[in-house]
Amino acid sequence: MTLTGLVIGRDAATAEVAAVMKREFTDVDTIQADNIDEARVAVQDFDDSVPLAFLIVSVPLDGMNADDIIIPFLERDPLARSILLIDSPSVTGVEELVDRGGAGLLVYTPSFDERRFAIDMKNQLRRYSQRANLKNQELTRERETFIFSLPLTDDEIMAEIVRGIDECLGYQPRVVLPAGVRLTQEGSDAEEAMLCLSGQVSLERESHAGNVLMHHASTGRVIGLLALSNQRTAFFTSRTTTEVTGIRITFEQLNHVIRTRPETEVLIAVLLIRSLDRRLRRAEDIQIEKVELTAQLEAEQRALQETYTALEEARAELMSQARFATLGELASGVAHEVNNPIAAITRTIAHVTEDITDLVSLLPKKESAAAQSALASAKTSPPLSTREARALKRAFTKKTNDPELASRLILAGVRESDLEGITPKQKDRIRVVEKAASIGTGLRNLRSASSRINSLVDSLRSYARPDGDPLVDVDVNETIEDTLRLTSHRLKSVEVITEFGDLPPISGYPGQLSQVWTNLLTNAADAVADQAGAEVTVTTKRLGSDWIRVTVSDNGTGIPAELLDHIFEPRFTTKSGRIQFGMGLGLTISKTIIERHDGRITLDSGAEGTVATVDLPREGP
Repeated sequence: MTLTGLVIGRDAATAEVAAVMKREFTDVDTIQADNIDEARVAVQDFDDSVPLAFLIVSVPLDGMNADDIIIPFLERDPLARSILLIDSPSVTGVEELVDRGGAGLLVYTPSFDERRFAIDMKNQLRRYSQRANLKNQELTRERETFIFSLPLTDDEIMAEIVRGIDECLGYQPRVVLPAGVRLTQEGSDAEEAMLCLSGQVSLERESHAGNVLMHHASTGRVIGLLALSNQRTAFFTSRTTTEVTGIRITFEQLNHVIRTRPETEVLIAVLLIRSLDRRLRRAEDIQIEKVELTAQLEAEQRALQETYTALEEARAELMSQARFATLGELASGVAHEVNNPIAAITRTIAHVTEDITDLVSLLPKKESAAAQSALASAKTSPPLSTREARALKRAFTKKTNDPELASRLILAGVRESDLEGITPKQKDRIRVVEKAASIGTGLRNLRSASSRINSLVDSLRSYARPDGDPLVDVDVNETIEDTLRLTSHRLKSVEVITEFGDLPPISGYPGQLSQVWTNLLTNAADAVADQAGAEVTVTTKRLGSDWIRVTVSDNGTGIPAELLDHIFEPRFTTKSGRIQFGMGLGLTISKTIIERHDGRITLDSGAEGTVATVDLPREGP
């Protein structure tokens, strides 16, 4: 197959190169072009089956560098050889050619040699033919090899070297050494080399961690040669690791052999290059292994740090849980201790009420009737609204002609019906009514406060021992009301709307369910914290005959959709508008409790707020 190439340029050097190509390579179709445009037209005229084998370009040309000229042609024919004719000592603008491996041959035209150029071009065409798999016998039959690339094994090369030594120096005794013998000592003078005919030798270096094995399989066959070339100071400590047979030869003897038989120099150089090649490859492999091990170590360190952080968080959680358990015990004790005096207070209120009622009955008939009416009314009347209090004050002022007395009557809890039939002049009867109503209001407040404390104590006792709860029939609405009382301090800035349905009792653990309602309510309160018009709505309803549903919703800003999948994971929280890893156990624990009751819990969130939904079966765990 005829090869085709381009010579682009119009200077004298280009013309001379084109003449050499046409004279020396008569079987190659060399096309000349004065400029890039002509070259492009010539290539466009090529048949698709005609590849471009080479480009000879004088650079720079028409203000263009080598990359600008040649790369477009290589896009068509990537295997084409690039030959650059350069008239300056240095060249730029060949970055992409070098990067792509396309800079084949650089020719310095001021010292152009036709014979050398013809040899170089023959090698370039041979390489093209080989890469293009062309059957060009004339170009490929003689493939020149690198002078140090001998087709001999290390043993064969060593045999040739030993033969030369024996011829030049006479037979040299073979030294047989057992394992563990030092051939060279690191940092010591070296005046001899050891040619290893058989056996293994290691190369070691001293370090603060002891001797480090640097080479073994890559040691080579000539020991101490580098030391002879390095001011005769050994860089390694070489040590036999097996029985070794070799020839000891001084550097003066080696110099004599090389001078007498110059081919020995090439043979020794080949052995040395091969040894250095093995060492370099091993060093590169070790470097890669080091980088990989370093990366693995860093990954393990990161994993270890994450594990340590997780352990610290788990430790904090365990400590917090221990504190909660202690608080639970304390709360249970406090509830027990408070319950006794409250019971006494409640009984005393009942006795005092009876005694005061009896005492009032001993008053004169008219005063007694008025006092009993005021006392009974004050004990049961609900508090007045601001509007009702103002209207009543106006009525009392009109009746008594005394605004100050009217205010005292309202504060005591007197109602308008309590003064019927009493004239403003009957000051004593009015005073009896005032005092009786004041006592009734006080009894009412005492009864309400003691009832409130009783409710709180019952809720606290149930909440403090959730794990100790027996499995009982649970009034879900009641457990929610208990929780609302206990969490009222967290909900005081929130309007809580309750919509309780008529629920059947369910089988469950009331303390654990109270813990779920606490988590959901406090999460909802946090979601609307510092928000105007903050609302939390709690609803309960039946789901058929076997299930009930509890929903806790808020009108906050919602949770981003990408976080919802993680919301039940331990130590995950979105409070304060940030993703944090801290306690974050509320929803995780809630999910565990609900699943323990064979129920299910879900969380839906959007721009209008978040809704937590809990479904529980009537027949629980």
